[in-house]
Amino acid sequence: MANIKDKYPEFITLEDSFNLDEEAIKKNQLAHLNQYRTQLGLDGGLTFNITKAEGCHMWDSDGNKRLDFIGCVGVYVLGHNNPFIIDCVRKYLDRKPMTMDPMSLKAQASSFAHNMALIFPELPRTVVCGGGGAEANETIIKMCKVAAGRTKQGKKRIVSTYNSFHGKTNEAVFTGGKDIWQRWLTPPSDHTYVPYGDWEAAEDEFKKGDVIMWIAEPIQGEGGIVVPPDDYLPKMRELCDKYDVYMILDEVQAGSCRTGYIMAHKYYDGLVPDGFSFAKAISDGVLPVSGVQAKEELYMAAYGSFDSAMNHTATYQDNNIGAVVANASLQYMLENDVPALVREKSKYVWDGLNKLQAKYPHILEEVRGRGFMIGLKFNTDADGVGYANAIGRELAVNHLVHTMTSINADTILRAYPNIWSTEEDFDWFLDALEKSFLAVEG
Repeated sequence: MANIKDKYPEFITLEDSFNLDEEAIKKNQLAHLNQYRTQLGLDGGLTFNITKAEGCHMWDSDGNKRLDFIGCVGVYVLGHNNPFIIDCVRKYLDRKPMTMDPMSLKAQASSFAHNMALIFPELPRTVVCGGGGAEANETIIKMCKVAAGRTKQGKKRIVSTYNSFHGKTNEAVFTGGKDIWQRWLTPPSDHTYVPYGDWEAAEDEFKKGDVIMWIAEPIQGEGGIVVPPDDYLPKMRELCDKYDVYMILDEVQAGSCRTGYIMAHKYYDGLVPDGFSFAKAISDGVLPVSGVQAKEELYMAAYGSFDSAMNHTATYQDNNIGAVVANASLQYMLENDVPALVREKSKYVWDGLNKLQAKYPHILEEVRGRGFMIGLKFNTDADGVGYANAIGRELAVNHLVHTMTSINADTILRAYPNIWSTEEDFDWFLDALEKSFLAVEG
């Protein structure tokens, strides 16, 4: 076998990559990946060379132990490198499996789908995707469109909510209700937006008789951790039934135990959407995996015949290795009652945050969210500049605590702990937060 270094002396092998110093990584990333995104992180003091991650902690190349309270924006509910999930993947790979093939029988993918149907019996159809939440949302949007095209002639529009976020692929961008991500793209004619939390505005659109589907997040994530009124989603279920509209929930960020429920819509007793998308925490960050769960009626309306069965297929669809990760995550969530664990452990940090808000109301206006999906809404200083970005930078640079502002609302700082977070970690975060208030105010 030839040595790659003989042909390309500067080729970086896996072993080489383990030993790259920070400057070499920066150079490669700026030259060959997303230059300006990388530069934004470097300029903001938020980009570090993380060499190890475990539980809720990360270690940088200088040996600093850091507290991860953002978890790749919701991915690590079960902690970095959860040993149970890593072990399941190793066991699978050790068998030298056939990970994907379009026509083969899929033991792992079908097992995951079977298990999801046990937990969500009203939604027995699963699609396992190969990527992130945007792909899952594209999948379920297309499913609804195909179903309507085959069975609901005359229906053509998608209704979603202002301030929402459903991903950055083309259809997902225009389903999301934030025009900043739609710049420079040609808008379709079939998307309509209504205020989040306003069921009357949605009904006004439904009355026109041409709406295929309504999609929303159970809690808006990128929009600033916006929790709707308690009667909103149940009322939307009623309206979708009344006007024959598919009710779809985007569970990518709020789902998979993040809010203290196996999926966030389970907060509402008896609420069953026609379908929901999932991603992020179901992967535990081990491999990209996302998916869709749908009612039999919706799935069959779209793909329930030989002539329509091939209308949505993909190389990585229903792949076994993604299903192994998702199934291991699901098993861990259920065996360890992660939803209850999130509800119980989150009380401590919520109590501390509410005390800080009462003490510094001129800086911290509101604490909102549910479980381990926490939004801190900040005020602005005397010059009208919001505190959120400055406090996020102060936390990361001077206190080794990682959080993130919201893409759609930069007055919001998001804090996403995970189940490995202890009271000591929460105290670290709360103490750092108060010190950051004082530093930024000063």
